[in-house]
Parts: sequence; structure tokens; C-alpha cells
Amino acid sequence: MTITEQPGQLQVLNDTQLLASLHYLCLSESSWVLEQIFVRPSQSATTLADQLINRFTQLAIAANVTVKLLDPYAKRYFSQHPAEQLILAVNQLPVTGDAAVTPVALHLKQIEEE
Repeated sequence: MTITEQPGQLQVLNDTQLLASLHYLCLSESSWVLEQIFVRPSQSATTLADQLINRFTQLAIAANVTVKLLDPYAKRYFSQHPAEQLILAVNQLPVTGDAAVTPVALHLKQIEEE
């Protein structure tokens, strides 16, 4: 397994098969957003996601940027690894508690045509 790097994306590949990926946006020279982590269901989610986050953290430190987190797993990861929180931008959305972001229920009303 190898981690490949492209602008805005890290991937874990086994030969040519994609096992996991991490997507991020470069908002500016000093700010990135970790958008999404995907792990193929047949793989160890924790192991691969942690590898991708560790590499992403190294890249962010080298680039001297602050990071905002959108991915729920990444939020949990950083809350459990205080030493790596140095790269996080202030005003992160909380992961737990009353102020945590929760999914919005989608309620569609049936519209009957006459």
C-alpha cells in the first residue's frame, strides 16, 4: 500500500485499487479545509483514515497553514490528539455537546397535482 499525493487529494492505493482518500481545499496560502475522508468498506477504516490524516497533518505543517475540519471522523481524530491541534484554525464547529452540528432532517411535502 502506498499513499499518493495530488493537489487537494491524498489516496491510499494497493497496486491500482483505491482503498481510501482524503480531500481538502486550499482556500488561500494560509488556510486549508479538510473536506472528506473516504475508506472502502472492505478496509480497516481507522487505520487508513489515520494514515491519511497523519500525512495531511505533515503537509499542513510544512505549508504553515491553518486547517478547518468538515469531515466528522477528522474532527473526532483531532479532538483525541491534542498535540496535532496546533494546525487547527480557531472557531471550529464542535464535534460533541449541545453546540455540535447535527444533520438536518429533510422533510419534503407531497404536492398533489390536480
